[in-house]
Amino acid sequence: MKKVLSIGAAVAVSGTLAYSAEAATHTVDKGDTLSEIAHQSSTTVDAIKSTNNLTSNLIFPGQELEIAKANDSGDKEAGVYKIKSGDTLFEIAQKFDVSVSDLKTWNNLSSDLIIAGKTLSVSGETISQAPAQAPAVEETPAQVQPVEEVQPNVSAEERAAEQAAAEERAAEQAAAEERAAEQAAAEERAAAQATAEERQQAKTQNVSTSNNSSSQNWGALAQCESGGAPGIVSANGLYHGLYQFDVRTWQSVGGSGLPSNASAAEQTKRAQILYDQRGSQPWPVCGSRL
Repeated sequence: MKKVLSIGAAVAVSGTLAYSAEAATHTVDKGDTLSEIAHQSSTTVDAIKSTNNLTSNLIFPGQELEIAKANDSGDKEAGVYKIKSGDTLFEIAQKFDVSVSDLKTWNNLSSDLIIAGKTLSVSGETISQAPAQAPAVEETPAQVQPVEEVQPNVSAEERAAEQAAAEERAAEQAAAEERAAEQAAAEERAAAQATAEERQQAKTQNVSTSNNSSSQNWGALAQCESGGAPGIVSANGLYHGLYQFDVRTWQSVGGSGLPSNASAAEQTKRAQILYDQRGSQPWPVCGSRL
């Protein structure tokens, strides 16, 4: 294979795709293909076809082709970027100071799926990720065999499969995030319940501690009557607080307001007064705990 290089600036434009490179001339040898020439020249088949006004992938020995190497790294002035393996739309958007939404609009993308080797518009010009293959219009001379057959584009079925795979991966990630959020919420609820139980236990302990001066086990009585909850009210609304006072009895031992609104110490004080007056009789079931 032989090449004749001529240095100069050239720009090849195909549809809305822009290429900027150093110009060179390549003479086609027997066995050459456009894909091989593009690979060795660090350009693309579309760039070579556009530069040489080719309507198919057919080339012939002795034919001279002008080569314009595609700018693989891409630049915003050229307006295009050739996707590399491992690229993401987010990284490309950051590189060219545009948004992912703009890239998807300019390139007619319905998802974040991109394919290595494809070209993206990064300057606002709308292009398609899968342009239609131009039909072959040249006739092959009888004495010359075609060097390369036209390569088909990616089929609609393949694109649909890629799209479905990307959507499935996105759905799996969303499900994993949802499960993680549910687990975090469950752990938070468990922690809140544990804290509430600790606080309740501390209240019960405070009741017992406040009555160390008494021979009666007021903590045990409160646990039996109300579960140790100072602010509890019975289902019928008649009995209040640690020792399930009714309002009339509460007032008879000097209490004011509702027993369930009084502090644990205040409720225990009134219960002691009631016990001094009537013994454990006001608590016929739980009085035995005293």
